Amino acid sequence: MSRKSEKQVAESLKQIAAATAGTAVGGAIGGPGGALAGAAVGPTLVASYDLIAARIASQRAARSNEVISTVSSTLGIESEQLEERLLADDRLLEFAGRVVRAAQEISLTQKRRALARSLAAAVADPDPARLDVWELLQTAIAEIDPPHIRFMHVISSARPLPKPPSRPDDSVKYGITLDQVCSRDPGLEVGAYAVLQKLISLGLVESALNGMIFGDTHRPYALSQLGQNLLTLLVDDPSPEP
Repeated sequence: MSRKSEKQVAESLKQIAAATAGTAVGGAIGGPGGALAGAAVGPTLVASYDLIAARIASQRAARSNEVISTVSSTLGIESEQLEERLLADDRLLEFAGRVVRAAQEISLTQKRRALARSLAAAVADPDPARLDVWELLQTAIAEIDPPHIRFMHVISSARPLPKPPSRPDDSVKYGITLDQVCSRDPGLEVGAYAVLQKLISLGLVESALNGMIFGDTHRPYALSQLGQNLLTLLVDDPSPEP
């Protein structure tokens, strides 16, 4: 079998991603352009939208290639070997398609690299239970924005509650409050509550309450284990164990 380039493997995964989404890869790009053409817009405007569509397609292709390159280099294998591993496991293959599809839509390099690292970790150990966690992380990475990442960096200094059967120590302060997060990063103050609620809904932040404190503003929070794993993916370190 001839050796395949990262571009060829990425192209195959883009098709898998499209199949997972139930739509053609180019449909989302060409659709609006086709609709505009059908609306009898002028040829100059049509040409302009063709250029936009071409630029978007080019960006998506580059981002797909970037994922394959990052995964291959992280694992220390050739793209062809990566393809063989993906084809040998249907669930892993579908996860790879989801990662590539998500990466195509993301402009933030940090998030795309985190997605690639999650895929690399899944390929390295495709155990179903671990893959469950990587799928949760893939969803979370796709849904968070820079303010959420900043919030997570600030709150990462907080001590979370110990896991059962350990018991909290009354003399230890666990977590930090929303007010404390904003005091450390004032730029988060506007919208901080919405950022917090999003992180909680994704399972990335959890209550570190040890005793009765009323009101969300005064309730302490800390990164969950899932949040700690995701933050590790977002920095230039090896992928964590889920």
